[in-house]
Amino acid sequence: MRVFSFALPEGSVVYADKAYNDYKIEDLLFESENIKLSAMRKSNSKRPVPSYVQFLQHHKRKVVETTSSLISQLLPKSIHAVTSKGFELKVMLFVLALSVNLWGVTSVN
Repeated sequence: MRVFSFALPEGSVVYADKAYNDYKIEDLLFESENIKLSAMRKSNSKRPVPSYVQFLQHHKRKVVETTSSLISQLLPKSIHAVTSKGFELKVMLFVLALSVNLWGVTSVN
């Protein structure tokens, strides 16, 4: 989180899981860039979030994890690429193929 480049518009909200409960970074982002870091809180957190925010965080996390799982099931066990750009291109094409495949399945039903 300390090395992540936040090239986001002022006033943005970044949602994160429990691993990113760093109050110093949270305060620094808000003070310097006006970016709010909304991390999932542990039960003993000093800065608890309202229960409706907690519900939304859990719901959105499930969507992200399910999508990630679907994509990883379709990816091959290894991707041969000589350059990093070639690797990025192959991964992008796999994700594109997945979305076309899912779009075809949902439009038939």
